[in-house]
Amino acid sequence: MASYRSGLLCAIMFVAIHGGWAQTSDTISNACSNALYTHFCVSKLSKASGALEADLTQLSVIAVRLSSEVAKPVSRFIEKLKKRNPNVSALEDCSDLLKDTREQLHDSQSELKQLSNVNFMEYVEDVLTRLSGVETNQDTCLSGLKESNVPATLVSSVKDNTDNLTMLISDALAVVSTLRQQGHI
Repeated sequence: MASYRSGLLCAIMFVAIHGGWAQTSDTISNACSNALYTHFCVSKLSKASGALEADLTQLSVIAVRLSSEVAKPVSRFIEKLKKRNPNVSALEDCSDLLKDTREQLHDSQSELKQLSNVNFMEYVEDVLTRLSGVETNQDTCLSGLKESNVPATLVSSVKDNTDNLTMLISDALAVVSTLRQQGHI
């Protein structure tokens, strides 16, 4: 019983000293301050490898990378649905949109990794343009499915699989926007 109390006391002291179980850096809080899904942004970035020590430029790369990592299984999911429902042309459109999303996220991540003071604003603007474009891809996919009069369960299934991606892309856009507002690397 004494060791249980000792362990419990240590856990309580840890929480009191560190302010909670999950640590968050000021940079992460700042980066996510303008995000539509602020809590989601802070939560995802705080759990990402290297994020707690990252500067704002590195957090931008991490935010885009997280989106890219989620886009891959979403794309595979859409491909499986397409095979099971070959007569639903809207799924082909969704597949194309997800491929575009993955390419644009990859290009954005590469561009953010190459930032320097010389090309900073140009590259950041390019990344913001790409992210703004891919942010709408999932909505376009869902709208196309709804207009195709496919079963509501299919639309719901696609929505459930794209919601997380949509939020991550929105948050990545907010993080890169914060980087642009601060105007430095």
